[in-house]
Amino acid sequence: MKEARDVEELRADIEATQKNILWEEARRGGKSVDAFLWKGDQNAKPIQRAGLVVFGFMFLMLAVVSASIPFEKNFEDGWSIEFLMSLGWLLISLRLFRNAWLRPAKSSGGSETPS
Repeated sequence: MKEARDVEELRADIEATQKNILWEEARRGGKSVDAFLWKGDQNAKPIQRAGLVVFGFMFLMLAVVSASIPFEKNFEDGWSIEFLMSLGWLLISLRLFRNAWLRPAKSSGGSETPS
């Protein structure tokens, strides 16, 4: 009888770890990640902030590489498009860096006087 219960516990544990395999569940879970990326979270954990900084550096690297291409090509054929692309990558990376450094709002301390 004890073995049957252990098998059921094992089955329940496996089912609990296999969530987010359906499209609706993954989309629901991804919504919170997208909100953290674009809106930021003042109560984010340090590891989340570090991950966001690393992600921002990836976009910053794309901006630097795409901005350096016109210099390699001596500003021929489409250099303005490459600069616009690099500006887009730069704006995304700055937004991610801003969200990574959001700090919790300071409370007023509750010293308000009623009027």
